[in-house]
Amino acid sequence: MSYLVLARKWRPQKFEDVVNQKHVVLTLQNALKTNRLANAYLFAGPRGIGKTTIARILAKAINCEQGPKENPCNQCDSCNDITDGRSLDVLEIDGASNRGIDEVRNLRESLKYAPNPGKYKIYIIDEVHMLTTEAFNALLKTLEEPPTRVMFMFATTEPHKVPATIISRCQRFDFKRISINEIIEQLKHVCAQEQIDIDDDSLHLIARKAEGSMRDSQSLLDQAISFCGTKIVSSDIINILGVIDWEIYFNLTNFISNNDLKGAFQLVEDLFNNGYDLVEFLLGVNEHLRNILITKTVKSADFVEASDNYKQKYHQIVNNFEEQDLLRLIQIVSDSQYGIKRSSNPRLYLEMVVTKMIQLDKVQKIDALIQSLDSLKEKFSQNSMNVPHSALQQKSQPKTPAAPVSESADQKKSPEIEKNVVRDVQQQPDQKVIATSPSYHEDSQKAHPPISIEIIKTQWPHIIEEIKKRKIALGSFLNEGWPENIDGNELIIAFGMENGFHISSINRNRKSIEEIIREVVGVPLQIKCMQAEAPSADNSNGSNGSSYVEKLGQKIPLIKTIIDEFDGELVK
Repeated sequence: MSYLVLARKWRPQKFEDVVNQKHVVLTLQNALKTNRLANAYLFAGPRGIGKTTIARILAKAINCEQGPKENPCNQCDSCNDITDGRSLDVLEIDGASNRGIDEVRNLRESLKYAPNPGKYKIYIIDEVHMLTTEAFNALLKTLEEPPTRVMFMFATTEPHKVPATIISRCQRFDFKRISINEIIEQLKHVCAQEQIDIDDDSLHLIARKAEGSMRDSQSLLDQAISFCGTKIVSSDIINILGVIDWEIYFNLTNFISNNDLKGAFQLVEDLFNNGYDLVEFLLGVNEHLRNILITKTVKSADFVEASDNYKQKYHQIVNNFEEQDLLRLIQIVSDSQYGIKRSSNPRLYLEMVVTKMIQLDKVQKIDALIQSLDSLKEKFSQNSMNVPHSALQQKSQPKTPAAPVSESADQKKSPEIEKNVVRDVQQQPDQKVIATSPSYHEDSQKAHPPISIEIIKTQWPHIIEEIKKRKIALGSFLNEGWPENIDGNELIIAFGMENGFHISSINRNRKSIEEIIREVVGVPLQIKCMQAEAPSADNSNGSNGSSYVEKLGQKIPLIKTIIDEFDGELVK
């Protein structure tokens, strides 16, 4: 007896043997149980997942001598004839080689004959999307009103190529791709029955190579048994099937985390010399990065389709990468998969991709940046609150002291100063002595020392903020200017040439602004507005550029602090 390959030997013969298609199996079994069978079925899905197999099982269940029943008996003559492919009532047609209108016409001619000895005449058309448009049109009327005891079962891997008029006349079932873990479990069962000793890593490599197809996985296992015999190890699978060892992907991510360009180039050279498919390698890299991302995000490797050994490795390397870095690396690899197919030098292209991945700038956590900015703001606030107080302390000695009114801490005079004041008053009996009062403008100017323009610039945002609290429009107008200089007790505020209206509004509210300035800086000053050319940042010698930063820093001090701390450059 000739050898029967594993894919045919272990082909399911009843519904319970079908893997991962419970939604299809349950629906068809209920239809058989209640005798609610359709005239046509369309089975759609990837290759090797059981579309034609289920069509055969359904045909056996319908024509079984004890049926129709939920499962074929696989003992009667009808079931055996369908299993062996010699039944006259169940015809399996290849749509790729019988795709013309003539073949469909011949099929329609055979419909007039009643089934014998079965209950139904069943036509299974595989790869039905390969039929021509004329052939589909010839089937339309037959599908809508088929003869009694005639049933059609269509199987296709590309349902989008089947005309909508055909699909609307069928019950459509979309089959699921089989997961790697389900393929591994089925292969373990096959190996146990065939007395094959195989390790878990080998099963994982075969299942991953099959890409969701049970039939492909069984064919690969058959090939591995022919090469290795009854004992199979992962190194043999890598050699015979040309599968890329999963350790290569771990080495690549290790090179990326360590910025090791030399090791990465050696890895690319090994891939090229061993003849590996570089597109397949990039697909594996993306799957590997996805596994790291999933493990890091959900703190578990349960969603990773890998052996327990590799799952443990993923837990060990997740801390080497940030989530944002993994997403950027996946994007780089995804963009390169199409380009490497079109490249005339795939090796150079892959080296460029690997270099880009290794030299990718690592992201900084936003929480750390926000914390750094908050510390800068706190530092600035402390400096701005401390500078006026210290400056006033350094210049606390008045040039011409007036007669004291109270013995407050800020107005206490030494005994010598008091004697001098009394002596001056006695020597000038005709001169009037006026008590110091904050509301009296002239004498308060003499009682307080002048203040530097640097302190005014530092306190300028606070002055603007206080004015906006009372009159928001006035504060907005004043925000368009900047403190230019102090001449005696006069604060000169500069405005742009286009701000004439702002100046007139400020002049009308001069007293209110001067009062707020006195409250903020502690020194009464008169204000004087002037128009001037706005500073420009575009200058060949760079002097105006720095002046522009200073002017902007007067309005928004945080900008200047950030530029100074991070050695930045202001770009307009």
